[in-house]
Amino acid sequence: MKNAAGRIKVDLSELYDLLESKLMALESLGRTKEKFAEFLEPLVESCLPDTVLRAWERSHSVEDSSPRDSARSRDKLLCFLRNEVQSEEIDD
Repeated sequence: MKNAAGRIKVDLSELYDLLESKLMALESLGRTKEKFAEFLEPLVESCLPDTVLRAWERSHSVEDSSPRDSARSRDKLLCFLRNEVQSEEIDD
């Protein structure tokens, strides 16, 4: 996964598909969500285009301030990305 911070035009649907396939591969190898959830969110965030990253950060600020569970946070990130991809498809 490449860092997209303003330098590379990223196709969000391709990024989401790649992420989903890599997560399925990890799970098929017996790697549970708990084992890779902590590093996944920062890794994915580093690949997001600036506009999407800002939208993700805004959605986080709306949530409560309770401590985040890594696996739950990962699921929220995937749900957010899925919604962004669907939104892009509707706009096209």
